[in-house]
Amino acid sequence: MVPQNQFALLRTRRFLPLFLVQFLGAFNDQVYQKAFVALLTYRLGDEIGVPLETLGVIASALFILPFAIITPTAGQIADRMDKTRMMRWVKFSEIVVMGLAVVGFHTQSIYFLYFVLFLMGAQSAMFAPIKYSVLPQWLRPCELVGGNGLVQAFTFLAIIFGSIAGNELILTDAGVEIVSGFVLLVALSGFVASLFAPPAPPMGEGEKVDPVFPRAIARLVGRCRRDRPAFRAMLAISWFWFLGATFLSLLPAYARDGLGADESVLTVLLTAFSVGVAAGAMSSNRLNGGVVSVNLAPIGALGIAVMAVELWFASAAAAPAPGAGLVDRATFFSSFEGLRVLADFALLAAFAGVYVTPLNAVLQTEAPQAERARFIACSNVVDAAAMVLSAACVAVCVALGLRAIDVLALFALSGLPMALAAARFAPDTALGKVALALLPRSSAG
Repeated sequence: MVPQNQFALLRTRRFLPLFLVQFLGAFNDQVYQKAFVALLTYRLGDEIGVPLETLGVIASALFILPFAIITPTAGQIADRMDKTRMMRWVKFSEIVVMGLAVVGFHTQSIYFLYFVLFLMGAQSAMFAPIKYSVLPQWLRPCELVGGNGLVQAFTFLAIIFGSIAGNELILTDAGVEIVSGFVLLVALSGFVASLFAPPAPPMGEGEKVDPVFPRAIARLVGRCRRDRPAFRAMLAISWFWFLGATFLSLLPAYARDGLGADESVLTVLLTAFSVGVAAGAMSSNRLNGGVVSVNLAPIGALGIAVMAVELWFASAAAAPAPGAGLVDRATFFSSFEGLRVLADFALLAAFAGVYVTPLNAVLQTEAPQAERARFIACSNVVDAAAMVLSAACVAVCVALGLRAIDVLALFALSGLPMALAAARFAPDTALGKVALALLPRSSAG
């Protein structure tokens, strides 16, 4: 099958408004979050006598927490009402939250800015079940992988661009005024984009909204576990976020201690990681022939494992001499060893994009259409749990004395068993035949 030209979707009303809403929302999340963390680090943190590392962890936790506790209820609401209408209300709430952010930036109140960060996470959590559950309503089956690829790719680009903008702008002379106006303008632009989205009516009766978050989470996970193909896709997607959280948490230590490099090198590596995921996500449509299947996921997982080994050796070759000072990006990337590390990061991330993008499309098609938003919400809960598990595993490994590169390589090598596990459900591929010979499937599937 000749795959649909995914970029043609950007000229359609049934995709472009959602694409813009998601890109601008992810960008704004990062601008605010990184601007706040920069203020904590360089201006406000000393006022409350708490270690900066702790303040950073609190900020991350407050933003991620709503995805675990609010998303299930958001999924129930999204399955009961027109998703476009819900999207507009969520985007309007972002304008209100960013208005509060402006107040926080000008009063320089740490606690109020933390409160706004939680609200920002809450409105993002409310939008999370909409953005992927609505794609199958607006896109044809042959467009689904391509559409997911564009959303995935530009979300990662929004994250890195927003991170750079937040870090760079807030500490300038007029940084507070610039960032305040910027986040309000982006939020307003996202709301305007949502006004052009076509209707997305509910696909069934839906279920009564359960406002008791723990009960809603338990019921949601229990329901989704009974749909084995969809739940398998959720678990496979959560491995991507487990690994991504590991890399993002360890990159600063890896760059400084493993490579002897300063923060400018870290920024380049983060950019390479995001661009790599974006390139892999966008290439998935052509590589998979526009077909929704798990065939690409084993190749992506295997590529991650192979590149992890290569990165471990490349990092050893680029390691600084004992007692050497930190080098900047001009010095580091002027050497073959530095360029090798950069290429390894980009390729590893590209395989990650190839891995996860088709799985998102598989989840969307396997989930019952009347419950799709709830299934996407469950996937968000599982992803959040995977990121928490990643933090715990990293803490244990660091306590055992492992270096950052050792932990990164060790965790990424889990791509080997993930490749075998995924390949068992791609029986027509070469990897699938090998996997089924080693690990035959039961009659229950």
